[in-house]
Amino acid sequence: MPTIGVGEPDVPMPSALGTMNGTWRLDKLRGKPSMRGYLETMGVPELAIEAHEKGEEDHETIHTIEFSDSHFKIKKQSRVTDMGLDLKLGEECLANLPGDRVKTTIATTENPGQQVKIVSRMPTMNGMANVVDTKTLQREGNLLVLVQTLTIKNELSGKEHTTTRYFVPHEGALIPLAATAKGSVGKK
Repeated sequence: MPTIGVGEPDVPMPSALGTMNGTWRLDKLRGKPSMRGYLETMGVPELAIEAHEKGEEDHETIHTIEFSDSHFKIKKQSRVTDMGLDLKLGEECLANLPGDRVKTTIATTENPGQQVKIVSRMPTMNGMANVVDTKTLQREGNLLVLVQTLTIKNELSGKEHTTTRYFVPHEGALIPLAATAKGSVGKK
């Protein structure tokens, strides 16, 4: 469960709000959590977008976050995603992709533990894209909510899309990863 009031030793506690450290579940009833516009901007084929939407509709989307003074680490799990990202704050990270392609990513924060901005430049199916993924912790009554604002802009076409998704604290055991997510095919 996300930290409320007491932080891990290396995580400063800037206020009574707490930190985003912990496990979060996508709130499918709030806002428009569909990734359709994001995927369309990347040039993903319609059939794959429909499969992604079905996967998120039928299964939980879970983000597990570890956020310290110097690092932001996230594990994203869903029916269609099984990926992790570990970034040193303020340091550009280069990832080599198949076909001599490179993705650059940098994470920064103005409020450690409560806000992070991840800026990426990556190749997509229809050219290079710039992505800004901002995660902000906020309190709504007695509930902590992690708000994700994800903006993608295709450099070639100029097409841009913003998706806002809301995550709530996940309680209980994590369900096993679906067999279709990356990295789990054929594994037991």
